[in-house]
Amino acid sequence: MHGGLMESVSEVLMRGRVADALRRFPAAAVIAGMAVLLVPACNGAGTPDRTATSSRPSVTTSTTTPTPSPSPSASETKIETPAERDARLAGDAVVKYWGVVDDLAANPTKSLNLLDPVARDQARAQMQTVLGTYVAKGLVQKGNSSLSDVKATTKDGKVFTVMVCVDVSTVDLVDETGASQVNPNRPDEQRYSYKVVRATEGFFVTEDTLKGTSC
Repeated sequence: MHGGLMESVSEVLMRGRVADALRRFPAAAVIAGMAVLLVPACNGAGTPDRTATSSRPSVTTSTTTPTPSPSPSASETKIETPAERDARLAGDAVVKYWGVVDDLAANPTKSLNLLDPVARDQARAQMQTVLGTYVAKGLVQKGNSSLSDVKATTKDGKVFTVMVCVDVSTVDLVDETGASQVNPNRPDEQRYSYKVVRATEGFFVTEDTLKGTSC
């Protein structure tokens, strides 16, 4: 129940679907199908080290004045078509969706209403349930996911299917003691499919299946 009102049939079905996902992929694959599998609380694995050192390349100063490159002609400048722009924005919607989910998982005190600008329908309801489960269990995400190979396709210009490869190698999920709850055998990368809808207000993720395949 919420606000003293009885749950709708769709809410009961949604809760059952997510509960099933949590049983099959404990912690619902670290948000939105991240394939995170919870391990017993006694697991002492720590947060993955996301820091990496790299040497700064040396720079050699030259006194030679470089010759300016010729400006591309009008025929060489690629102009984005409306269809290409919409496909790009549909892909961007999934990237923004993941950014918000990562932020909420890392900051459990933030309002789940922050999902509203990026998600609707099944994707929004499902993610609210998953994130609410994290809060109830005292789980906090450390690190952020990274997305690559984003591809969007559409048949009518209104509903897009977006495929994206998600890398969670630097993401950890810890309990209140700081102990990692991520299965060490979790895949670092998986490909997921999302449904994105173009609305008057912008592009929104409306369906997240939580089903991943190899990238």
